[in-house]
Formats: sequence, structure tokens, C-alpha cells
Amino acid sequence: MPCQILIVSDNQDLIARCQGIENLEFTYVGAVKDALATLAVPGPYSVVLVDAGLPGIDVSRFFKQVAETSSAVPILTVDEQSVSDTLDMVNQLSIFRLLPQPCDPELLETVFFDATRQFKLINRERKLRKKIQQLSSIDALTGCCTRTVFQERFPVELRRSIRYNHYLSIVFCDIDQLGAINKTHGHRIGDRILTGVAQSALEIFRKDVDWITRWGEDEFLIVLPETPVRGAGIVAERLRQAVDKLAIESKSTSVQATISVGVTGYAPEAPDWNNTLDTLLLVAGNCLKQAQSSGGNRVLVCP
Repeated sequence: MPCQILIVSDNQDLIARCQGIENLEFTYVGAVKDALATLAVPGPYSVVLVDAGLPGIDVSRFFKQVAETSSAVPILTVDEQSVSDTLDMVNQLSIFRLLPQPCDPELLETVFFDATRQFKLINRERKLRKKIQQLSSIDALTGCCTRTVFQERFPVELRRSIRYNHYLSIVFCDIDQLGAINKTHGHRIGDRILTGVAQSALEIFRKDVDWITRWGEDEFLIVLPETPVRGAGIVAERLRQAVDKLAIESKSTSVQATISVGVTGYAPEAPDWNNTLDTLLLVAGNCLKQAQSSGGNRVLVCP
């Protein structure tokens, strides 16, 4: 299947030169909003070429928006007099190639084929990383256990607690409004918040005793062996306060996040209560939802 390339330009000479290239398929849009709408829909575009001379375009802002929604390899074309003035921006935005306008047809074709090869290499690497992450026991971003590890390890931990009449608590936390933070400040800031929360948890909970799982996109599940629910609630509150003090710098803005937490556990004095994985997750999840519905940034303990 021919590679799909999106051309964002109203320059008829550039469009004509693209149309003369074989073995590639082109889509043409003449407005920034149309380009962003096209890229926002999951599709086959491997390359996006943007004409800096397009009326009303903010090139830097446009490419940042493209990076948030698409994996297409970016190319920028400018008039010959602007090439030297544009180099710094091109490097800062990691744009694949800068082309002078008008552009030699052979050079244009070569750059397109180089870009499509780059796209294939990047996608191959992403698929390999995803496969490795799925096979790994450690979440690549946060350093926490994966969900697969939890599902294998926790039933053993729970059976041990029941057998020997030991306490076992779980702390279920969710980062409040992480989706909104990603949308406003970008996923890199969101990732830094995730790692900040994970690091705070790793520092607060007991090393080599408690263990932390990245449960969902913005959720963590912490297992506390030998810990009554009341004690788990105290430690969870320490985590909430630590996250509340986190400040992630984004340009001239400081981005802060909060967490909502639900805490529950197994107690040997009530052996018929919270004695299965499903029950513990259900109770902790309901506690978490109540904490969120109460405004977030709080810990709710449900014995």
C-alpha cells in the first residue's frame, strides 16, 4: 500500500510538484484547522509537509499540536530567504527536514521517501517497545510493577494473610484530572506527574515490603502486607500530602496535581469480610469513586 502524505499548503506550484511523484499518495488541505482535523482522526498518514507561507499559520504551535495527535514525520518548507532564520526552530521542534521553496522535484521526492522510511523505523521501534513492556514486570514510565505482576502476586499475598491471620491493606489512588492536564499542557507534563506520584509513593511506602502497581493510565494500586486499614489510611494521607506539594515546571507555568485515594483491607478479626481479590478491588474502587465525587484530593478509608 502506498504511503500516505498530507500536504498543508495552498501553493499551487508545490502541489503540482507533489502530484508528479509516483508511488506515493497525497492529500491536500489549504487551512491549518483542516489539517489538524484530518490528523486527529486515526489514519494512515506517515508524513506531513507544512508550508510556512500558509496565511495565518503559527508553525511552532502547529507542529506541537501535530505531535500530540499524530506520529506522522514532519517536514517544513519555507522560502529560500527564510531558511537560515528558521533553522533554530526546526531543531527545537525536531522537524525531520527543512526544504527551500521552490524545491527541486528530485530533492522533494528523495525527502519524501526518506521520511516514509523514517516513519516505518519509528513505528517498528514503538511496536518493539510495546512488546517488551508487555513482557516486562516493570512499568517503563513509572518503575512500578505492571498489572500482570499484581494479578499473579496478590492472590498469593492474600492467601498468606488469611492463613496466618495477618492484616493486609490496599491503597487505590487516581490522579485527579490528569486528562485535562494532558490536554492543556501536553502528555510530557502528564508523564512527569505520573513519575512524580510514583516516586513519592516509592519513597513513602516500605521498601521490599510494600509494593506498587501501575493499575491504569492514571491509577496506582499499593499493597501493604502486615498493615491494618487504619495504618494504611495514615500512610495514604502522607502520600496525598506529598503529591499536593509536587510542582512540575512547564515553561513559565508551574503545574500541580492532586490524587484521590480509596483504602481498604483484610482484617483477621473479620475473616469473612474482604477475603477475595474481587471484593477488595470493589470496595477500594468504590472508596476511590466517593473520594473523587466529593471533590478529589482526599483519602477515604473503607474498613
